[in-house]
Amino acid sequence: MFTSKDRQKCQQLYEKYYSGHKFHDAMYRELIHKHLPPRGRLLDAGCGRYLKFSKEFAATGEVVGIDLESSLDTANERSPFGVRGDLVRLPFAAGYFDLIISRYVVEHLEDPALIFREFHRVLKPGGKVILATPNKYDYVSLLAAITPYSWHRKLMSRIFQVSEDDFYPTLYRANTRSTLGRELRSAGLAEVELRSVNHYPAYLMISPVLFRLGVLYERLTSLELFCSLRSVLICVFEKEKGEEFARDEDADPSRLTLSHT
Repeated sequence: MFTSKDRQKCQQLYEKYYSGHKFHDAMYRELIHKHLPPRGRLLDAGCGRYLKFSKEFAATGEVVGIDLESSLDTANERSPFGVRGDLVRLPFAAGYFDLIISRYVVEHLEDPALIFREFHRVLKPGGKVILATPNKYDYVSLLAAITPYSWHRKLMSRIFQVSEDDFYPTLYRANTRSTLGRELRSAGLAEVELRSVNHYPAYLMISPVLFRLGVLYERLTSLELFCSLRSVLICVFEKEKGEEFARDEDADPSRLTLSHT
């Protein structure tokens, strides 16, 4: 359908229009560096089997990644540690972490409010949550919402040339600026920042024509008038410093189910 020459041309167009630009992953990393205290405890919620971001920050302190994957790429001999578990009931004591990060996970959650309350519980007073997640109103999210899941997996697998197993159903239950902010605040977290940012048309790097259309869309949504249509939401929310917490006897870290490759 699309050739390697199409991809090469798209790469040339990317370098023409976006060389030197900073996108959401770079912003996400900057926020983590900014808000993670020296030798702090970091939880990567929905870390994925390869613990990409957990490994990047492993030397900064105690880093734990949690995911439902049956195996995680860590020997659990030193940071980052991998835990197989559900975000609905985090197996950690209250007030345990300084920072929780979660990248491209919120869109898959059946009950974001419940999980945000768990984030609040395991954070220390003054601890922060940093999230990056797709905007429900971005064209990629809208197409994913109306496309049968089996088709979506096949298409994404072909575009990014990875296994279909790397794609999961999307629900978008807290994926607008207003909904995400409301759910986090209702969980007891205070807003530090919440913004929508654009991304280059990565999903369209299969066709030079489609890629150019994606560039036009990105330019249009860069205008403040259309900021609600930008592709990614990034936020920082905080557990207020004056809050007290009671440690949970049933959430002792000694009960962790460590995952091994």
